[in-house]
Amino acid sequence: MKSKTSNGNIRSLLRWEALLIIIAVLVALSMIATSATRPLTPLETTLFQVVTLGAGIAGSFLLGRASAAQAARDVIRPHARSALRQLLVLGDSLHRLSGRIEGFRASGDDPRLDIIQTVIDEQIPMGRCSVENWRDIVQDEVDEVYKEWTENPMWRDDDGSSD
Repeated sequence: MKSKTSNGNIRSLLRWEALLIIIAVLVALSMIATSATRPLTPLETTLFQVVTLGAGIAGSFLLGRASAAQAARDVIRPHARSALRQLLVLGDSLHRLSGRIEGFRASGDDPRLDIIQTVIDEQIPMGRCSVENWRDIVQDEVDEVYKEWTENPMWRDDDGSSD
């Protein structure tokens, strides 16, 4: 699965690649048609070759860049799923710990609990930020893992929540 953004970028690149291929083919056909009617001058031969070479290099560059980006996403995709699950488990653990600290606060006032709560409160946004970083790379995987996470009763806390 590809995100809408990557589909749009790939379509745009494919248009450029197709245009470059058409240019290269037209130049080659023009060279053949011209050489069939008369001998080409050295300047014409060089010009035809330079244009064909330029279109070929540009097309190769664009295609290589698109395929390298897709290959990188394909390599990262399985790692993203496991990393996201770990982040979700960590987030749930922090929420549970925060709830227990609130329970301890109700039974007595210990200033050390404030320090621990502050540390936990700083870690929760970091986990959310990490999830969003993964979403920037493999959006569909993040959405699928999050959907599985929220729909699967195995991942829920004892109170039925997933947060």
